[in-house]
Amino acid sequence: MSDQPTIESRHRRLLAYLQHNASQLLVDAAVLLSLVIGASIAFDWLALPSWLYYLVLFVGIVVYSAVTPNWERPYESPD
Repeated sequence: MSDQPTIESRHRRLLAYLQHNASQLLVDAAVLLSLVIGASIAFDWLALPSWLYYLVLFVGIVVYSAVTPNWERPYESPD
């Protein structure tokens, strides 16, 4: 049995999840937004093909998701 509390309400589970992972959520959003903006500026400036832009974005997102930790649930779900 886990030492995490069991939260019955789905609304409270969502709030607990978001509060627990808020800093990681902000870091993820900032990194991915920076990737998109940086790649857009670089590809516009260098006049590279759009298919390569999408490939760079896809690979960047996959690599970032592979190296970052997973978000955690701070509760036990009754479901």
